[in-house]
Amino acid sequence: MKAEIDLLKFEQSSGHLKYLQLVGAEFLRQLPQWRTDFAAALAQNNLSHQLDLLHKIKGSCYAVAAYNTIEVITQSEAAHALDKPQGYSRLLHRLEWVEAELHAIVANAPAKK
Repeated sequence: MKAEIDLLKFEQSSGHLKYLQLVGAEFLRQLPQWRTDFAAALAQNNLSHQLDLLHKIKGSCYAVAAYNTIEVITQSEAAHALDKPQGYSRLLHRLEWVEAELHAIVANAPAKK
């Protein structure tokens, strides 16, 4: 499995890797609710809410430099635009990978002094 979090790009955009623990922790805090909301939007066939959530998740993926997942979200958004929503299982798998990597990054952060 290829890394989901691009550490080099995160460092280039933020100026320092130390911020990834903070940004990653916030992403992890929100992710369970996004998954729950997305599952509900799928079950209700609520396309506008699905797109809204995709947009929020995509923005947060930019914040943590999860560029491979951003590509999957972009493909899902394009499928929506063609009125052919698809790719959600792939997206959910990617989010699981992002979550696992961020948990490892946050857990291995140096202790604050």
